[in-house]
Amino acid sequence: MTKAINKYLQNNRKPFEKSVFDPRKRVLAENQDKKFVSGDTVPYYQTFEGAKESYSADYGAKKIISAARNNFPMDIDISWLPAAAATYDISPDINDYVLCDVAAVTIDIPNRNLQAFPYEEVTYFDHAYGKMVYQTFVGKPSCADHKNEVDQNSDYAKGVIFAATMQYVPTFDVWKVRLLQGFDRGKDTRLANAILNGKRKYFSMGALVSNFIDPISGQIENTANPPYPKGSIYMGNLVFSLCLGCCYIENSSVHEPADPFADGVVL
Repeated sequence: MTKAINKYLQNNRKPFEKSVFDPRKRVLAENQDKKFVSGDTVPYYQTFEGAKESYSADYGAKKIISAARNNFPMDIDISWLPAAAATYDISPDINDYVLCDVAAVTIDIPNRNLQAFPYEEVTYFDHAYGKMVYQTFVGKPSCADHKNEVDQNSDYAKGVIFAATMQYVPTFDVWKVRLLQGFDRGKDTRLANAILNGKRKYFSMGALVSNFIDPISGQIENTANPPYPKGSIYMGNLVFSLCLGCCYIENSSVHEPADPFADGVVL
């Protein structure tokens, strides 16, 4: 599979060209029932403690995570944390959090279910959210093992995602969506400490997806017998589904490693 992916990238770096990315299909996708998609598991790059890496700004009006000095691309305004805390039943105080730096999505590369998030979709500005698709991670819950029904049980929210950014990784010539998320020690002490101590270092994202696109024909997959089945090879290229109409809803602490493009890579 890796050989097929490498050949695909060499021959066609951007699989989701404008002929496939049709905004009209995205409008259609907005009216469809969304399906849950989980990502391959990836290790975090680093963890640190909110109590040691935060400061106040604007005469105390803003609370900032000083993530830039920890090799994250930017510092982060978290003045909205108390509001999120009320919804998720988590701490409003950043000092209570273990922070994780995670590359949650490898763009254009299919997961083990042969589903990929294309660059053009991830960077699409969705009017429904008032932001680009990858930014829908921000403010969503940090969960454990994809138990993400926080509207039904606030216990499933173990923390919150503070920031999302796009970052290019020249080692593999790919883009990643990189997150800084927090886990509340008071909400789940064992989980937060296991993450901080490296006993639980893997993560998997969760998203809702409206439609899946066949990258060969550019059409929405809506038949039981597609002309180009996922996992097959067409003209030397691996066939997989492209996710359309996406909204990221969580990033979970999980157990097993899987993503060959993530482990051991320093951003």
